[in-house]
Amino acid sequence: MSGSQSSLRVAFGALSHRDYRRFAISLFLTSIGVQLIQTAIFWQVYVLTGSALLLGFTGLARALPHVILSMVGGVAADRLDRVRLIQAGQVGNAVLVVALAYVTFTGDVQVWHLYVVTFLNAAFSALTQPARTALIPALIEPGRLVNAIALNATIGQFAQIAGPALAGVAIAKFDLGPVYLINAALYLAAMAAITGIRIPMARPAIIEGPWQSFMEGLNFVRTKPVILSLLLLDVAATLFGSYRALLPVFAESLGVGAAGFGLLSAAPGVGALLGAGFILSLGDMTYKGLYTVFGVLAYCVALVVLAISPWFIVALIAAALLGTTNSVQMIPRNTVILTISPNALRGRVESFRSMLAGGAPPLGYMLSGVLAAVMTPALALVVGAVACTAMVGAIAAWSRDLREPSLGAAVPEALAADG
Repeated sequence: MSGSQSSLRVAFGALSHRDYRRFAISLFLTSIGVQLIQTAIFWQVYVLTGSALLLGFTGLARALPHVILSMVGGVAADRLDRVRLIQAGQVGNAVLVVALAYVTFTGDVQVWHLYVVTFLNAAFSALTQPARTALIPALIEPGRLVNAIALNATIGQFAQIAGPALAGVAIAKFDLGPVYLINAALYLAAMAAITGIRIPMARPAIIEGPWQSFMEGLNFVRTKPVILSLLLLDVAATLFGSYRALLPVFAESLGVGAAGFGLLSAAPGVGALLGAGFILSLGDMTYKGLYTVFGVLAYCVALVVLAISPWFIVALIAAALLGTTNSVQMIPRNTVILTISPNALRGRVESFRSMLAGGAPPLGYMLSGVLAAVMTPALALVVGAVACTAMVGAIAAWSRDLREPSLGAAVPEALAADG
């Protein structure tokens, strides 16, 4: 077998597991659906209002459910069938998007409709994301967890290419109503894709109530300060380094319209594929904490380049670099968190990550929208990049664990449970 064939087998090793393949298909369809609805709603809000500030408020509508409901989703993920929980959320989102398509077709859509749909869409995601991530280790061998996380990132980022690009072209050619119907179909197909997954999970008898279950997860996170450090690194990038809500403004200022907006939204996905490919080539690397730190710092540099880009092609390159650096920091981070969390607690631990990962970016949308209204869109991104850099530096100086070469190395489940 040639070296290239061997490398491909290693890079796509997680796909040799039947249940993970089903999960990957479902994740791909869901991720495209998420990108479609987010891109379409951003554009529809901007068409209706022309306001960067109101674009930012879509972030608040998306953030609140993640902050409020992610913890509930984590408890549910450790107490209920994770596959069924995911499927229920996908059906709920499909019904929701069909309703939005209806008011769009009839011409009755108003900005508050878009905020309500954004809120409810985020609520379903917040309730199901902990189950989705906590399910992954049960689908593959322990030594392939980095591989599976990297493939998940690759799938998600490829969807960030296909989803916004498809949305931009479809909006320009067919208008918004058909985009929402396509979105609903994708959610239903994602629900069907994981129907065949059967994971035998020996769950302990549930004696404690939901509140006690939640506190057990919180206490575990408190015993692992490195988890908090890793989560705060992500918050630094997604809260202070948020840029997506301002892409319609940049697209208009560069004179590229809806199609150009779709390309700008898709460019981070192209870059993220490169970043994920790089991480895949490394296998179960050492110094995962430092990859996360320097990945976020490089992200800040790319953000400044986007802010000062005078031409569309430069903006596209900067947006792609944002995706690359995000993959480089995200894959090692998530691998560490899953590796050091025992299976019985993964849903609840993931709920903390999901709360911040789902809540901080939309709050970042709002923050960037407010700053853009007060300053300019370009200056808002530069200020965010500076704040992000300062926060990352403080976290890296405080947390020695981030510099440990063996952080997040694969360990048997029993040892993780004893952690």
